[in-house]
Amino acid sequence: MTDLTLADRFFRWQARHVEHRALALIGPQRALRAVFAVTAPLGGRLPARMTPIRDRHDALWFRPEGVDREAPVILYFHGGGFTIGSPRTHAALVGHLATASGLRAVAPRYRLAPEHPFPAAREDAIATWERLVRDGTPPVAICGDSAGGCLALLVAQHARDTGGPQPRALGLIAPIGDLSGGIEARFAAAGDEILIPPAWPRRIERAYLHGHDPADPSVSPLQGDVAGLPPTLIQAGSGEALAQDAHRLRDAMDDCRLDLWPGMQHVWHLHAGYSAAADRALSQMGAFLRDRTG
Repeated sequence: MTDLTLADRFFRWQARHVEHRALALIGPQRALRAVFAVTAPLGGRLPARMTPIRDRHDALWFRPEGVDREAPVILYFHGGGFTIGSPRTHAALVGHLATASGLRAVAPRYRLAPEHPFPAAREDAIATWERLVRDGTPPVAICGDSAGGCLALLVAQHARDTGGPQPRALGLIAPIGDLSGGIEARFAAAGDEILIPPAWPRRIERAYLHGHDPADPSVSPLQGDVAGLPPTLIQAGSGEALAQDAHRLRDAMDDCRLDLWPGMQHVWHLHAGYSAAADRALSQMGAFLRDRTG
């Protein structure tokens, strides 16, 4: 891309030459989780005068300046391959998405593998949705990146299949749609994958699934029915490995817009507040959510 700022180019260099190597070399997911917990918050910056509030469930709530305390809510699931990440690592991303949409947002914590393999993350994600519905704050949109995008799809399928309040929109950033079918080979074949080495998805599959069938629709949303879900925007780097899942989701869903960004690394949105490309992408996703949720 020719319109990248110096900061954008630095974050791309960092993804290719630092983070890619760290994902390849740091085998234990617990160790990688500790590194990510320190480094990720340094790579983004919350919007001015925004202070997330932690609730009794250890979720972070974001309310942009000027937005009503009772404004509708985005439910955002953080990514990290089901093994790393937290609401805090994704705070800048979620804060900028809330600001761009003019909505409140909540980012829950869910149990991580390998300590808590499947179905722990899915169970926690659905439990958060159901708790918000019971509390009278059913989310108007469900969003997430990577593994969090997978959880967002699974929760949307659960909401569709069980009735009750439905989200009006989905906002997904390079979501995992399918963990089956030789995922390591798919990553190895993605020549423009900047961030994720082929060894990473195989380690994730072992840690998270712990022998469970990756073709189970409760694991891989694309192995189930994705028809009848709300209007959806998917953003991804055009050359990253998970762009394959994004294309398949676009083709299988009723109302899905796919927005591909040439040359961008996986979830560049984490650098919101410092990266113009991240801010621009979240501004566009925020506008999509605002238009579809009223």
